[in-house]
Amino acid sequence: MGADYQHVVALGGNRYAWFFQDAFVDPSGAATRLDQSFFAHNLLLIQDGKCFTMLHRGTAAKPTSFEPGNGESPLSKWFWPMGAETSAGQVKMFWAEMAKDPYEPGPGDGLGWHPARLWLATYDANTMKRVAFDPAPNSSVNPMYGYAVANDGAYTYLFGNTFEQNLVREGGFFGGQHSATAMYLGRVPLGQLAATPEYRTAGGWSNNPADARPIVRRYWAENPMQPRFIDGQWVAATKVDGYWGEQLAIDVANHPWGPWTTTEYRGLSPRGGDGSMNTYHAHLLPYRSGGGSLIVTVSQNARQMTADAFPHPERYRLTVFTSNWATPPTEPPPTPTTTSASHRHTCRFRSTSAFSPAAAHSRSTTWTSTI
Repeated sequence: MGADYQHVVALGGNRYAWFFQDAFVDPSGAATRLDQSFFAHNLLLIQDGKCFTMLHRGTAAKPTSFEPGNGESPLSKWFWPMGAETSAGQVKMFWAEMAKDPYEPGPGDGLGWHPARLWLATYDANTMKRVAFDPAPNSSVNPMYGYAVANDGAYTYLFGNTFEQNLVREGGFFGGQHSATAMYLGRVPLGQLAATPEYRTAGGWSNNPADARPIVRRYWAENPMQPRFIDGQWVAATKVDGYWGEQLAIDVANHPWGPWTTTEYRGLSPRGGDGSMNTYHAHLLPYRSGGGSLIVTVSQNARQMTADAFPHPERYRLTVFTSNWATPPTEPPPTPTTTSASHRHTCRFRSTSAFSPAAAHSRSTTWTSTI
């Protein structure tokens, strides 16, 4: 009847796995409200062409979460899907173990739970039967390397984010810039998600996670980038500031570590301009439309879920639209330097990380010269 936080993984051929976080399922077909159906902390739809098959545990009459991890306790301890990749007939997916906080944040301060540990699951790509479920090689959540996953044919890249949405744990909304605004990057050999990552630093790569530095840091509450490598190009969709924002950013890059250039920045309103709703989690499908555009999926919900989404399940469903395909600008060649103190040299950088509503419709790339 409704679900959110979609993560779509190509399985090969014309098959795709749609993992969701919280979902409501009505086996009877008679429910008209979300609270008349069964709640699950995660769910899987297998798409084969235009056909979808729902996978979960429990029974057909009483469904439960598809992935209970090492033991689910509804509304107390549960597991949410993160990034994934299919390789050699197996799907490897990172799962965030979520823990309920003992209090509910006040208005504007977020949600009453947080990530506690990162896990890595392996599934048979044909049956989606679980093969393994173990702590991730780096099971830390500060950040979670596996928040998003993509490969360029040479390496598999693990994008890292804290996914911290209880802002009380970081001093409240006004205590930002918050940790989830920083995106980190790790990498492993192609398809080897169970390998120990190496981490992107200010100047290269290191085996020590303490050496990692953000590849992008922007916004105030969240920078929930979802990068993809599509048709030979790096591209990412980001719901600016997640629950707290009202814009969408599309970014492109020549390398997964950037520089990332924003090619589209638009307002993002809920379906039909419904003022009781909000949007979050922009996620690109792993292929382009027939016309070559990006396909953007966005989660939606009512801000007051119990009061406004329970009686109107359609408010707790995705919206889908397209975005124009764009290529990243050519990177400038390195500027020669000199050892002579009597000469000055010019450094160039691309301004990509700070935007304001006034610049929402700007699509140009600005080059700034600094002496």
